[in-house]
Amino acid sequence: MKRSDEYLLELALQGDRACFGELIERWQRKIYGFICRYVGNSTDAQDLTQDTFTKAYTNLDRLADPARFSSWLYKIALNECRMRFRRQRRVHLVSLQDEEGVPAGPELAVVETTPETELAAKEDVELLRGVFSQLPEEQKAVILMKEYQGLKFHEISEILGIPLSTVKSRMYLGLKTLRKLMEAR
Repeated sequence: MKRSDEYLLELALQGDRACFGELIERWQRKIYGFICRYVGNSTDAQDLTQDTFTKAYTNLDRLADPARFSSWLYKIALNECRMRFRRQRRVHLVSLQDEEGVPAGPELAVVETTPETELAAKEDVELLRGVFSQLPEEQKAVILMKEYQGLKFHEISEILGIPLSTVKSRMYLGLKTLRKLMEAR
C-alpha cells in the first residue's frame, strides 16, 4: 500500500530518514525534470535537485502544511535555480527535450515519418527552443510548471507566491509571445 506524503512527512519529522528517502524517490524525477528544463543543463540539474532535497530535509520543520509538500518542494527547486542563475549571471537555453533527445511535454505532431518530416520536426523543436529562451524568466517558469510539469494554476500560484490571475496572465502572455516569435521566424 502506498503511504501518503503527509504520513511520510510526519514520520520524517520524527526522525525517520527512510521515510524522507521514500519521498525523495517519489518526487526526484519530477523535480529533476523541472530543474533540467529550467536550467537546460543535466549536470547542473542533478546538483540543483540534490540541493533542493537537502534544503527540504533541513527545513522540514518549516513546512506548515504537509498537504502542500509538493508545492513547497517546487518552490524550493525554483529558488535554488534562481540562486544559481544569480550566482552564474549567464543565461542557459531551456531544453525542451528529455535526456534521450525526445521532445518533452507537448510534442510536435508528425503525420508521416519521412526523412524530410523528421528534419522539419527537428528544426521546429530547435526553433521553439531558441524562441523559448527569449521569454522573460517569470513567463518561462509558469509555462514549464503548467505544460511540462502538469501543475494546476492554483499550485503554480502557491509555489510562486503570486495571485492566480497573475499566473494566468503570465501563461497567456508567454504563449502569445511564443506564437509571435515562432511566426516571425
